[in-house]
Amino acid sequence: MCSSQLCYPQAVKVFQCVTCDTINDLVPAPGTAPLEPLTLQQIQNEVQAGKNSTTGEVDYSRLEALLQEKLKKFAAFNSCFGTGQPITYEHCGVDLEETRRAFALLLAMPNSIARAVMISVEGLLKRPGKYVISLGSCLTTPIFHNRINFVNKFITQRLSNQQKSNDRNQHIIYQSDARIQAAARVMHLFFKANQPHEMEMLDLGKTRLGEGYVVNTSKNSAVKSQKIPIDEYYNMIVDLIDLPVDFCAWESRSAMFTFCQYPFLISMGAKMQIMAWDAKRQMEIKMQKTIEALVMQKRQKALESMNGDASGITLLTQAELQQAPLLILKVRRNNLIEESLTQLSRNEMDLKKSLRIEFIGEDGVDAGGLRKEWFLLLVRQLFDPQFGMFVYDDQSSYCWFNPASFESHDQFYLVGVVIGLAIYNSTILDLPLPLAVYKKLLNTPATLEDLATFRPDLAKGFDQLLNYEDDDVEDVFCLNFVGSYEAYGESVEKPLMPDGENIPVTNHNKRQYVERYANFIMNSSISDQFESFRRGFYLVCGGHALSLFRPEEIEFLVRGSAEPLDIDQLRSVTVYEGFNDEHEVIKNFWSIFKEFDDKNQRRLLQFITASDRYPATGIANLSFKITCMGSHDSQRYPTTHTCFNQLCLYNYKGRDKLRNMLMRAMNESEGFGVK
Repeated sequence: MCSSQLCYPQAVKVFQCVTCDTINDLVPAPGTAPLEPLTLQQIQNEVQAGKNSTTGEVDYSRLEALLQEKLKKFAAFNSCFGTGQPITYEHCGVDLEETRRAFALLLAMPNSIARAVMISVEGLLKRPGKYVISLGSCLTTPIFHNRINFVNKFITQRLSNQQKSNDRNQHIIYQSDARIQAAARVMHLFFKANQPHEMEMLDLGKTRLGEGYVVNTSKNSAVKSQKIPIDEYYNMIVDLIDLPVDFCAWESRSAMFTFCQYPFLISMGAKMQIMAWDAKRQMEIKMQKTIEALVMQKRQKALESMNGDASGITLLTQAELQQAPLLILKVRRNNLIEESLTQLSRNEMDLKKSLRIEFIGEDGVDAGGLRKEWFLLLVRQLFDPQFGMFVYDDQSSYCWFNPASFESHDQFYLVGVVIGLAIYNSTILDLPLPLAVYKKLLNTPATLEDLATFRPDLAKGFDQLLNYEDDDVEDVFCLNFVGSYEAYGESVEKPLMPDGENIPVTNHNKRQYVERYANFIMNSSISDQFESFRRGFYLVCGGHALSLFRPEEIEFLVRGSAEPLDIDQLRSVTVYEGFNDEHEVIKNFWSIFKEFDDKNQRRLLQFITASDRYPATGIANLSFKITCMGSHDSQRYPTTHTCFNQLCLYNYKGRDKLRNMLMRAMNESEGFGVK
């Protein structure tokens, strides 16, 4: 399954791979195929027999025995609901209608039937799952969705029963529950079947290029996607277990089952809680080491000044204790990048401390708002097209690393540090980076679909080339094995292979050309810039908690949600001070907020929270407060405390006045004043 080349004696019939822990059958064991395959009629007969039990009670024990017998071996499993026809691309060899009816019948049975199925297939789950994955990937989306819900309900039922237990150690009971473990493995197979690109790598014609990169050159590869979104796998009951304990058990590589082994079952919010807990733990460790270093430093100075007499050594002051757990950056707005880079480089060992920002020459104590504004201003400058670190595609609105950038690698290192700090400090950044960046960070293979996301015109050209079936490719496309990029108005060409400028692209080597060109764009041409970026990111986010996330989730974590704002939901979680929901000013405010177009809605949200996006866990998890600044009308503009997501309003008379005041305030404010 892992493609490892292992040697074994010829007499061996089965072995367990030490690489991927799968059990491999080398010689078919006798008696694995049943005398007759499992059919719908057999299930119906046993169901009816159970209802007509001689004891007068419903007894499905014979049905349980039948399912365990028919489903415990691959050969037996593979023959279930068969049509007897040869397996071809047109015919899968399985009577899908009969299978659906059988599944619907079993779904209505008691939980003991589901347990029987789980127990019987558990033995299959330690064997290569390619066959099961292939079958799952062929299911239609509604059926696929029903299968996932079925197994998730079983996990929910088992965990719910355990949480009702009076056992004080109930939070670890699931670690020894074989049925939950089997269900989690089944979900893992379904999760793999939902990843089309991972399945495509099992086929021929896919080539691995460089580190963490796979290009799929099959036809129409750019239009394939997941059957269902990954959040459909989340199990909300799993979020209620003691996740830090589960994380520690997983981190220690203990032999016990943990849900962190199957992170797709854990929701984004729960993963963020794990990451926050891990960050807090690492910050506490760093704080303890800092305090110990300060004490030792102070003791050493005292010993030197008192000629070895330490009787007058004092403890740390309150100010020293308060600053110990913090990373404080003091920067000027007009020299933000250079001063930020200098101070971050000087404090590399303290990056996991809680971040505080001071803008030199400005009032304001950072309770979160200045930090968010620092992130916003820094990202705005680093990703400015005129700065030249990133190149933008007009069609996709995404940016990519500039292979011709004149900026030093330290600047890309700073971008990586900033994104890592934003994750650790729970700050949303509106970065126009495509998903491929987060895939590369997590060493997840990328495909032409990812390239099409930020270079759609280039991907369209590749698709036309790959789908061109005539033999005159060389004459029609006039291409050589040369890659190019734009460097400040001029085209720079690089050979994709030795003497590539003299090798034409033909019908026989066009796939190789696409593979090499895609690798050139996404890897080789930006290798130095990306490695500096990766180094900065992992300097901050090098913990194990990051590996629980999928690339899509990391993107969501960094950027927040770009979905349209749900004003009604935001209103439902808003807290008022001096106002109430029925006050005229409040009614006018929400009416104006709803009236704004998306651009002005996000601008107002940014004015109040320092970010124009809401958290990945949903707008319901955004704290939002509106405070009354007095019962009288005023000519003063609304103010905000972005560190607390707090909007301060006066008792403005009239809707038009409130709207004008809000428009002026949110469009002309910056920092602690007006532009």
